[in-house]
Amino acid sequence: MLKPETAAKTKEKLAKKYPGEAARIETGVDQAAAMWTKKDGGPKEFKDFCSANFLMTGPDLDALLTRFEDKLEAFAGAFNGLSLNLRHEMDEDTGPPHPADGLFAALSPSAHLTEDLFASKLAFMVLLNFPVRRLAECLEKGESWGRDEWARTRLARRFAFRVPPEINQKIARAYAEADAYIYSYNIHMNAVVDADGKPMFRKGLKLISHWGLRDELKGLYAEGEGNLDRQRVIQKIMERIISQEIPAKAVNSDRRPWEPFANTLDGKAAPGEADARYARMLAIFRAHREEDAFYPSEPALMDRRFNLDREIPEAEVERMFTGLLTAPEGAAAGALIKSRLGRGLEPFDIWYDGFKPRSAMSQEALDKAAARLYPDAAAFEKAIPAVLRKLGFDSETADFIGSKIEVDPARGAGHAWGPGMRGQKAHLRTRVPSGGMNYQGFNIAMHELGHCVEQVISLYKVDHTLLSGVPNTAFTEGFAFVFQSRDLEILGMENKDPLAAHMSALDNFWATREIAGVALVDMNAWRWMYKNADAEPGELREAVTEIAKGVWDRYFAPVLGVTGSPLLAIYSHMINAGLYLPDYPLGHIIAFQVEEHLKKHGLAAEMERMCRLGSITPGEWMRQAVGGPISPEPMIKAASAALAAIGAER
Repeated sequence: MLKPETAAKTKEKLAKKYPGEAARIETGVDQAAAMWTKKDGGPKEFKDFCSANFLMTGPDLDALLTRFEDKLEAFAGAFNGLSLNLRHEMDEDTGPPHPADGLFAALSPSAHLTEDLFASKLAFMVLLNFPVRRLAECLEKGESWGRDEWARTRLARRFAFRVPPEINQKIARAYAEADAYIYSYNIHMNAVVDADGKPMFRKGLKLISHWGLRDELKGLYAEGEGNLDRQRVIQKIMERIISQEIPAKAVNSDRRPWEPFANTLDGKAAPGEADARYARMLAIFRAHREEDAFYPSEPALMDRRFNLDREIPEAEVERMFTGLLTAPEGAAAGALIKSRLGRGLEPFDIWYDGFKPRSAMSQEALDKAAARLYPDAAAFEKAIPAVLRKLGFDSETADFIGSKIEVDPARGAGHAWGPGMRGQKAHLRTRVPSGGMNYQGFNIAMHELGHCVEQVISLYKVDHTLLSGVPNTAFTEGFAFVFQSRDLEILGMENKDPLAAHMSALDNFWATREIAGVALVDMNAWRWMYKNADAEPGELREAVTEIAKGVWDRYFAPVLGVTGSPLLAIYSHMINAGLYLPDYPLGHIIAFQVEEHLKKHGLAAEMERMCRLGSITPGEWMRQAVGGPISPEPMIKAASAALAAIGAER
């Protein structure tokens, strides 16, 4: 940073040259000086740069915004294309991974971009001419800003911090290594046996953790002999993964029978994973710790995730989650589930699936319907315009969006990867077995389609590409949940039950309670790591387990009647996604409010209108989209009404 007198003299010189721009000069010079280092030049170079590059309000300043908007989109597109290529074999099911695949995936093509823009002085030109607005100012004044002002705000935010490229590369490498671990973590269920050595699951069933295990468990709520025992063994598998007691040779292998309760392979004890799961989580934490010093106003990843990425204060998010978890409707919903099951509740009932319309349908019928329509990934891709038309999009819009989405077979559970610039496609990844898409893969595909449709609209139809996207990840998750909830409609298997709407409201409420608890575990695990920065993987495992049990005992034991379960710690995102999990409950809350709005308006037109709002702050987006703030209260009220209606029916 330059000495204060250098900045003062620079301001004085510019104020004489531009007497009507005193406020902008004061802010701009201070911003540029704060980032200027010795390698950028001495005091004279700084003063000369400011004198030559400060622009008066008017056409030249407007042109600067346009130039950056155009060039940054080009950068984003080029780096996006490179990343897709480098990660291709890691993200898509192209056969057994090669040792080089993880190393290619760990490369971050854009790691040096910000530093290059500082070195070229382009970043300083932005800081000199556009104010960096902190979250408090955006929340206070954003409602009165026009679209150009929002675009200028988003541009300046890009250069508010200067992280060395080697640290960005370390972070990218840590995530790539965690992805490689998680995306290849499969349990061959045909190798899982009971105490008598009898296989418990159908031949060829391979489930990725945690997604596949959880969804198989959900599917077992349909009546069937032995289903309760299978649910219990899946829970035990999850607990073995959390505790890292799972035999290392039971992962990605069906060569030896595994009995999860006795935890034996071929009837014998076998070594576990040696805390490999938590070593990946710690590696991501330590990589982020190296960037902390370069964010003086946001010195921990918690601060950056909530204040910079989500733009919703951490305390406000936690209040939403705890408010949802302490609502009395939770206990009432638990009592209803207990009555419907005709047994005492067990920990895995946090994933109770009986409120969903599909709960009355057999897994086999759902699988056949999906496979018949979508025998492979190409068939689903070809059908996207028809799916969108069925959801209310006009033919022209459906064809346009469909032409911008490519469907690929996923190595992991599935995900969406958006385009970086206009002219590129969004990539939808889901698992498609050789016999055709099963219902689980289709359900995931519908979720990812919601992401992709948002990604296409919010890039191609936004007025400023600096505002492309939505306010934060929770919003794109919200649209993904909106699409996912319409999966049976697309399969032509809608539920005509008059209580279906109430059942759906309860399903949303119960699912959001579960994932809100998971999010609190994630948040508290990161708080623990910052307090115990030198922890070993085994210590993190013990801490995460205790944190999960603590959240469980506070919010779930009173509802389910079982204490001390670590089950909330099973989510793979906690290991490879760095504080991503709070976006899921936020996404559910946002999706519910959007759905309530859509009951009075059409999905297609309203989704397009909402996505065109772009990446303004979450509160302002919600105000313009649905007319109110983000809140779990509409979901809680709907659950209360549903419980009353279902109780009256009974």
